[in-house]
Amino acid sequence: MKKIFILSLIFLILLSACTHSNNQQKNDKKQTIKIGYLPITHSANLMMTKQIQQQTQHSNYKLELVKFNNWPDLMDALNSGKIDGASTLIELAMKSKEKGSNIKAVALGHHEGNVIMGQKDKTTADFHNHREYSFAIPHRYSTHYLLLEEMRKQLKLDDDTFSYHEMAPAEMPAALSEHRISGYSVAEPFGALGEKLGKGHTIKHGSDVIPDAYCCALVLREDLINQHHHVAKTFVSDYKQAGYKMNNKKLSVDVMNKYFKQDKKVLTQSAEWTSYGDLTLEKDGYNKITQLLDEHKLFKTPDYKDFVDPTLYKEG
Repeated sequence: MKKIFILSLIFLILLSACTHSNNQQKNDKKQTIKIGYLPITHSANLMMTKQIQQQTQHSNYKLELVKFNNWPDLMDALNSGKIDGASTLIELAMKSKEKGSNIKAVALGHHEGNVIMGQKDKTTADFHNHREYSFAIPHRYSTHYLLLEEMRKQLKLDDDTFSYHEMAPAEMPAALSEHRISGYSVAEPFGALGEKLGKGHTIKHGSDVIPDAYCCALVLREDLINQHHHVAKTFVSDYKQAGYKMNNKKLSVDVMNKYFKQDKKVLTQSAEWTSYGDLTLEKDGYNKITQLLDEHKLFKTPDYKDFVDPTLYKEG
């Protein structure tokens, strides 16, 4: 009897080991998707997506988020295939597509959440012709540049009234505080951070200048979409689900607090200014951005059908 018990115990141990080994092999076979991002709240939907993926028992992919400190490095990695996709400025992705990059935009990153910051106690009434004001922007190919130019035109200021300086978003609040710039336009949380420092304040929200202007997009390489279509579809489905969860302000702040080093009060303010929900990249919204880019003669913009693949998000 004792011998039978020992043999049964050995059998159960071996069975458990085989099951664990099989599960490990299944996990090892999962497709790993590498998605690049900058540590801004406009990429926070990726963090919620990762949380959803990790909580899904039978997910067919692993999500690896790759942090970058600037847009050029992120776009180099995307264009060269070092990463499979990115949350990036839509204009930078459009420019890469125009130059022949093998990428497709599949969804938006967020809605709203862009600000125009100025010196403390300054308002739009303080801007006048025959003076020059220097503004920091993350990149010339950005919605932030377009917002400032549209604000300038709405204020009926001359073309040379605003000058622009590309600057890392994290440096902008300090530059404003030290009066090295007149203001800046940028993604969150650096607007909220500027207000927290007490040296600047919000002159305009992006929605005051261009309502729901597209800013960031989720972009995937076409080889991922074509060669691992089911995996790409599952990832975008999780991303879609994440967008609706991110509209819960408490959940969005909690997930951002895990990944970003900003003060929780700053993240809470950022969450109030940014929304997610339905992140479909619509043709009308895309054409609004292309029209502005064409007006400023920044670069030849790709057609919607060439640049955007809406099917993954719609089917998700």
